[in-house]
Amino acid sequence: MRMRSQLFFLAGTLSVGLASTASAQFDNQWASFTKDNSLLGPTPLHISNETTSLPGDTPGGGLIGIETDFAWGDLDKDGWMDVVIVRKQPFTSEGKRDNILLMNVQGVLTDMTATHASASDLPGDQGFLTPTNDRDVALADFNGDTWLDVVTATTLSDGDSKAIGHPRIYMNLGRDASGAWLGLQHEDARIPQMVSFSTGNPTNPRFCSVAAGDVTGDGLPDLYFGDYDSSGAGGVGQPFGFDMNDRLLINDGTGYFADESQLRMTSDMLLSAFGMAVVIADMNQDGANDIVKDTALNPPQDVRVMYNNPGNEGVFNLNDKFHLGFAPYHVSEGDLNNDGRLDLVISDDGSDRYRYNTGNDELGRVIWGPAMTYQFLQGGDDGFGSNNLIVDIDGDGWADSMHADIDVDIPGGNRRLHIYHNPGGNPGDQITLVEERESPGAGWIGVVGLTQSTLRDTHDFVVADIDNDTDMDFVISRAAGTDVYTQDGGVECQLSVGLGGPGFSTLSVCGDDLTVPGNTADLKLTGAPASSFTALIVGLNKNPIPAAGGFLVPFPIALVAPSGTDASGEINLPGVLVGNGSGLKIYVQAATLDGTITSGWDISNAVEVQL
Repeated sequence: MRMRSQLFFLAGTLSVGLASTASAQFDNQWASFTKDNSLLGPTPLHISNETTSLPGDTPGGGLIGIETDFAWGDLDKDGWMDVVIVRKQPFTSEGKRDNILLMNVQGVLTDMTATHASASDLPGDQGFLTPTNDRDVALADFNGDTWLDVVTATTLSDGDSKAIGHPRIYMNLGRDASGAWLGLQHEDARIPQMVSFSTGNPTNPRFCSVAAGDVTGDGLPDLYFGDYDSSGAGGVGQPFGFDMNDRLLINDGTGYFADESQLRMTSDMLLSAFGMAVVIADMNQDGANDIVKDTALNPPQDVRVMYNNPGNEGVFNLNDKFHLGFAPYHVSEGDLNNDGRLDLVISDDGSDRYRYNTGNDELGRVIWGPAMTYQFLQGGDDGFGSNNLIVDIDGDGWADSMHADIDVDIPGGNRRLHIYHNPGGNPGDQITLVEERESPGAGWIGVVGLTQSTLRDTHDFVVADIDNDTDMDFVISRAAGTDVYTQDGGVECQLSVGLGGPGFSTLSVCGDDLTVPGNTADLKLTGAPASSFTALIVGLNKNPIPAAGGFLVPFPIALVAPSGTDASGEINLPGVLVGNGSGLKIYVQAATLDGTITSGWDISNAVEVQL
C-alpha cells in the first residue's frame, strides 16, 4: 500500500499517474496465433532450410532442411527473450553447420552471430560460426556471475579435434563499462578431455542431449549428457572401444567441469542406446535434483529416473526404469495438474503419452500414474514424435504440451507438430489433454492460425513472449523454413531499453496506451530474490550510470522504495501507472537486495514509459 501511494505522489509531481474440464468439441478457440515473420528481421533464410549441399554432406543431404534445436533466455538482460539455435545436417550424419544467435531487438529476432557469438579463446576458432555437429543446447549460469551461458551437445565427430568433437561452452561476457553487452565467447578448457571407459583413450563423444542443473547442492549447474550407440538409420557405425556412454560433468564452482560419471553413477545408469533426451529436476521433492532420461531404439529402451541420494547429494543410488514396453523418443517435465509435483510428457514412435506424478513410495521413488494418450477430435497420433515441451500456452494457469515430429535419426515424413490443450480441472486430477481443431477434415489444428500444412515437418520450436505483450508466441523450425507466430490478444507493453544485470529480474509495464489520458498500465517485477527490499528508480533519461555492480538510469525525479518482493520474487502493481497525454518519457528500473551477488543488488532492465 505504501508503494502504491508513493507512486501516485510521484505521479502528481509529474502531472501524470504512475499509476475445470471443458467438454471436447470442435472449434474450441482456446488460443489464437498470427504468422508474423517481420519479427525475424534480417535473419538468414537458411535457419532450417537450404537449397544447396555443403562440404561434408552426403549427396543431396543439404536439400532436406537443417536439423535445429532451440534454447531461449534473456542473454543480455534487456527484458527481451533471445534465441540460440544449434544446427547440423539432418538425421544420424556427420554433416556440420554453423550455429545462430538471434538477439531480440525490441521484438525483432535479429541475427547477431557475427558480432556477439564469434569469439573464442582458441586461435582460428570463430565461436558459433565454426561448423559443428550439434544436436542439443542448454542455457545456464555456469560461473555464478548471473549471466546465462551456453552449452552444446556434439555428436559424430570421430576424426576431429577436441574443440570440434566435444561439447562446447560459450561464456556470457556481461557488459562493459559503458553498459554495452559483450556477447558470448567459446572457452575450450571448461569442458574436459573425455576418454573411453573401456580403453582410457581420448575420444570424441556421440551425444544426443544435454541438461544443466545442480546435482551436488552447491548452487551451480552441473551437466548431464545422453549418449547414443545405436541408430535406426545405420551406416555410421562406432568402432570398438569408442562408445562413451552418458557422462555427468561436475562444476568446480567457477564454470569449469570435471568428468565424475563413474564416481557418482553406476554403469547401468550411464548406459544408453539412443539417449534422446535428459532432464535434471527434483522429481520426488526430497530437495536433491534427480536425472530423467529417455533411451530409445534398442535395449535399453525406457524412460527412467535416476535418483539423487539426499543423504549424500551428488551420488545417485536408485535407478527406476519405470516406463517400459513402449518406444519412447523424448521426455520433458512440468506440472500438468497443479498439484506441485513434476509430471512427464513422452514422445513415442507410436502414440505419444504423458504420466502424472502421484506421490512417492517407501523408497522415495515417484509413483507414476498410467501412461495416458492424448484425445483427438478427429484422427489420431501420426507416430515418430521428437522434441516436446510442457508449457502454459494460453496463460490460463494450466500447462499444455507440444510434440515436434521430425525423427532426428531417420528421414520419412507426412507428420506434423502436435499442440495439446489442457482444459484444466481440480489440482491432482489426471486430466486428459486434447488436440483441438476447427472442424472435421478442415481448418485450424491445435490452435487457431496453424494448419496441417504449416505444422508439417517440425524440428523444434520456441514458446516464449517474443514481442513482450505478456503472452506466449511461437518460433517454429520446419524443414520448409522457420516462422514466427504471435499470439493474438495480449496487452501493450512499454519499451524495455536494457541495462539489466547483475541478477535475473525483469521489469515490465503493460496495459493500455499511456499517451491517452486516464489509461492505466500494470507494473510487474519478476525473477527477483524472494521477500527482499526493492527500490524503484525513476528518471528522465536512460543514459546508464555504473552502480551496484550494474547500470542504472539516473534518478533526478525520485527513488521509490516499496516494502519488498513477495515469496515468489515478484512485485505486482495493477493499474499503478496512469497516462495524461503529456508526451513525457520517464524511465523506471528496479534494484532488489540480493545477498548472493557480490555487489548486493539484483538490477532489472529499465523500461521507457511514454505518457
